Amino acid sequence: MLLLTPASFGAFPAQDNLFQTGFWGTFKTACGQQAVFFSAVWTAPDTGREYSFPFMLLLRRTAENGIYAYAPKAPSVSIPEEQKGCLLEELAQAARSWLPDGCICLRFDLAWRSAYIESESVRPEIAGLRMNWGTKTGNLYKAPTNHFCTDTIIINLEPSPEQILSKMRQTTRNCIRRSYRSEIDFRTCGRERLRSWYALYENTAQRKCFYHEGYDYFDRLFSHKHTQENTLHEPPPETAYKPAVKNKRYNSVIPMNAPTPSPQFYILTAEKKSVLLSGIVLALCGRNAYYLYAGSSLEQRELMPNYGLQWEAIRFARSKGCIWYDLMGIPPKGNIKHPMSGLYIFKTGFGGEHVRFCGTWDFPYDSESYRYFCMEEQLSRGHTD
Repeated sequence: MLLLTPASFGAFPAQDNLFQTGFWGTFKTACGQQAVFFSAVWTAPDTGREYSFPFMLLLRRTAENGIYAYAPKAPSVSIPEEQKGCLLEELAQAARSWLPDGCICLRFDLAWRSAYIESESVRPEIAGLRMNWGTKTGNLYKAPTNHFCTDTIIINLEPSPEQILSKMRQTTRNCIRRSYRSEIDFRTCGRERLRSWYALYENTAQRKCFYHEGYDYFDRLFSHKHTQENTLHEPPPETAYKPAVKNKRYNSVIPMNAPTPSPQFYILTAEKKSVLLSGIVLALCGRNAYYLYAGSSLEQRELMPNYGLQWEAIRFARSKGCIWYDLMGIPPKGNIKHPMSGLYIFKTGFGGEHVRFCGTWDFPYDSESYRYFCMEEQLSRGHTD
């Protein structure tokens, strides 16, 4: 049984999952989507165990002006493998009454790790049988495309810097050392460097032919924090977010009724004689750090600025109390023809864990509309590949 209760973003519980925060929901609303916030309480069948978690949906438009609901990196709750399909089914059914008429489906971009190992290639039909195990409707389908990349590298930041370095590939450590010997200036900044960073990012996207957001998107991202914070009341002293210092690291216990602490966004740059060589957008959310966007120049690539910049990001995130650093996606292993094959070598060299997520799954509300929606996505994908 699942109880789904609407909530406001101000009352949305704090958590480490950036994409399920009140901040991300209101930011996406400012970008033209519509966030809907819930508090969920689910009683697992068979065991009777109760799980409570926040749940945020985004209402999005299709190319043909249809509407579907999208749950980014959700649900944020850890449950046994055999119960996952049942929870998704009940969430979709409970959410339907709160969604607009004509909503095509509820799309889950799952935060759960895949049960399949890295080397396995599983047909969607087989994965569907496993996901629908124990459900009443058998109505969960693997989406035609994944919004987030299913595979990524996650670096554990809890060990000492020396231990983190020791897990890296030797060539990666050498490249980091090369960047420091080259006297590159590494800086951590904010919105004041946005325009120069964006020019580099846009140039990189055009050179490598990948989709890129417009400048307004990033301008809104870096300014939205202040807009959101001004709408919240000051928390009472007993619920204020107060990190405690332990072993020179920040660890925090955040009460469930505390206002959501806004994620922090930074621009980290690598420069040589005032020439911008590389830059990334780094997000910090509780214990998690995310490598969101990057741009780099072909100029002086031999100085390895990208490697030193990632080491700076690791050190900075660690100093802020983060214990996990998600490099946010890697291309298929061993496919040297893939346009991003170099990215696989770059990211895996930092010694993190290769993690595969379950990907994107749909619960259709209208089978005919959903069929056309899938065809529309596949055609769109075919034009952009």
